[in-house]
Amino acid sequence: MGTPTFSISEALHFGWRTTRAHFWFFAQVIIIITLVSYGPGLIMQSFDRIELPTVVTLFFFLAGIVLWVIQLLISIGLTRIVLGFVDSRKTDIAELFSGARFLVNYVLATFAYALAVAAGFVLLVVPGVILMVRLQLFSYVIIDKDQGPIESLKESWKMTRGAFWHLALLWLAMLGINILGVIALGIGLLWSIPTTMLAAGWVYRRLSQRMHA
Repeated sequence: MGTPTFSISEALHFGWRTTRAHFWFFAQVIIIITLVSYGPGLIMQSFDRIELPTVVTLFFFLAGIVLWVIQLLISIGLTRIVLGFVDSRKTDIAELFSGARFLVNYVLATFAYALAVAAGFVLLVVPGVILMVRLQLFSYVIIDKDQGPIESLKESWKMTRGAFWHLALLWLAMLGINILGVIALGIGLLWSIPTTMLAAGWVYRRLSQRMHA
């Protein structure tokens, strides 16, 4: 696999150590994300078998769009929070909703990423996997360096040169950790989700520093 580009164990240790030190902060973040992501959906599902007036149906449709935008903002905010901890920068829960200026680039880059990976899987499975792994850091680049959608994908591709196998192994390790979190009656996710997210953010910072060294 060549010379290690980062230490998987060090990344996971950083994630675990930081989660342990700020457990209640991340627990609050996860609870907020869960409520925002699933609460409105459960309410809307309760009306599925009821014939609603057109106006109400339109309202739910628009509410769904608003909810989708809020979820995107939370994803951006969560990345900002992760980078804040990686960089030892002071952060707070309000940062979950502070990434509006990145929204357009984030959405465009997400669609471009999905199309590139899908095309790779259509052609052959292997190119799809390679693209999925090597372009995955685009969201960090957008938020960390305020780059556009295409630039962020190119930056991720350059940044992950020589790191494919380590990133793939990291993915498998994080998947395994979150599966253990689910097995632990789901409560373990309060530990596993922030641990793996922080580990991923730590890896991004190491690869970014390596590229610009």
